[in-house]
Amino acid sequence: MKHSADRHRLLGVNKQQILILSSLPVMLETFRYWMLSFLTGRVDIRTCEFSSIAEGLSFQQEFDLQVVLIFSPDDLRKGLQWIHAADTGARPPGRFVAVLSPGMEEITTSTDLAAFPLSTSLAQCMRVITTELNRLAGGCDHRVPDGVSEWAGRDFTNRERQVLELLAQGAPIKEVSFRLGISKYTVITYQRTLYLKTGARTLQQLALYAAMHVHAPDHWVG
Repeated sequence: MKHSADRHRLLGVNKQQILILSSLPVMLETFRYWMLSFLTGRVDIRTCEFSSIAEGLSFQQEFDLQVVLIFSPDDLRKGLQWIHAADTGARPPGRFVAVLSPGMEEITTSTDLAAFPLSTSLAQCMRVITTELNRLAGGCDHRVPDGVSEWAGRDFTNRERQVLELLAQGAPIKEVSFRLGISKYTVITYQRTLYLKTGARTLQQLALYAAMHVHAPDHWVG
């Protein structure tokens, strides 16, 4: 049920409350898809708030789990500010998880992440969030069976990355075929493979995923 542009309530028992913070609007949109499709049925959740990381610093509500999506050094800095505010009593406490983009994984040290009780990659974030929420609830861990779609759960081939990159630019199948020098049927085959690997269910979701996975890390690193 949609309550506002930045709030979704997931069906479940009144147990867990989550705050998702990101500086990139496309990431909040992507997480809306993934949180609703991946976690529902695996975790009992009461509310899940989505907010820009800057606006999130003004939250006074207490959350069981607070997830900070880190795509730039500035995201990391703001995440650490949020944790410091909780430690000093200026903000409600909670369990924090840092989710690092591929680019930030390469330049972020364990010292940088020392303040976060948990840190993970985009590739494993949904599994980690599911496990942690079930642990906090004191319930059994709902195993995510092999083959269930999870975020970037499998590596991409070079050609798949090329197709993803063009999809992120909004290129139609015909243009992807022309630019890569492969048939439209081959492009469709790659597209189906990407659906399976990313868990996307529509071309819009796949394009959002591509925009996040291919462009955001390169854009912020440096």
